[in-house]
Amino acid sequence: MGDWPAIGEPELLARLAMSDEKFTELAMGWAQAVPAREFSEKLYERALGYPWARPAASFLLSGEQVQAFDEVPAEVREEVLLGLGGGEVERFPLLSFGSNGSPENLMLKFSELPESERRVLVTSGDLHDFDVGAAAMPTFYGSLPGTIFPSPGTAVRASLLWVTTAQLVVLTWSEISYRFGRLEGVRFEPDKSDAPAVENVYAFVSRWGAHCVDGEVVAMQAVPASGRVAPALTQEQLLDQVAEAVFGGAAKARDLVTRVMEDFGTAATTIGPVLRETARPFQSDRWTPFPAPAESGLMQSPNAP
Repeated sequence: MGDWPAIGEPELLARLAMSDEKFTELAMGWAQAVPAREFSEKLYERALGYPWARPAASFLLSGEQVQAFDEVPAEVREEVLLGLGGGEVERFPLLSFGSNGSPENLMLKFSELPESERRVLVTSGDLHDFDVGAAAMPTFYGSLPGTIFPSPGTAVRASLLWVTTAQLVVLTWSEISYRFGRLEGVRFEPDKSDAPAVENVYAFVSRWGAHCVDGEVVAMQAVPASGRVAPALTQEQLLDQVAEAVFGGAAKARDLVTRVMEDFGTAATTIGPVLRETARPFQSDRWTPFPAPAESGLMQSPNAP
């Protein structure tokens, strides 16, 4: 594994280099551009279902074909991971703890890449001394997405996506409200003894920080963990708590998702400041942010945070 992926897209680099203050200003502008949508039970169930279905075990994704790790011949796995041995196509172990571990989600995100860039090995296992909580800002689809936070003694279920630079660029574009960086000296135990071993992994962490309740960071119940010390909440419980904190005691998850669907711009500018007051920023002595160049102005984009 090399040092840093060669991300060469100036607009993406400019976003990664932004201060949180500038990014917040930009993101709230993007939020105003999200069109109104009619609330529906289907959209509500999707919001509550985050991080959605994903395999519990390791797999290989090739285009739209999913193969269990044990069904993939060793020589095929070696071919996919060629860059680990200094081959022409370098691959990077990217931590996934939410929807990026879903084959369907990866199929969608990689759909515009050449066929040769639509293969990725995903190895599942346990990441030690971290847990997965909720980012302190709802998405435009109504969920609180996941973000990691340090938690000594906890082993959280996660996956490593062995991505090419092109795949990583696509994923970094999609993870709009996340910083990109590297966790060094980590303990990741893969489920498969013949899966590649790592000490350093690349990861996304939310710029909004991890959501806290009564001054304590909370874990996302949908992501399994052993030795968990943080209180764990379902997505509905998380949204209930945010709705109550922002809109008053009678408000619930359904009310919050309705507001997000009908007017995301107003919802984001109302909810964001309240949650940021109590959010816990990501801090770890194992974390090194991606060394993006100096800030070069605000990007223009219709995408939501």
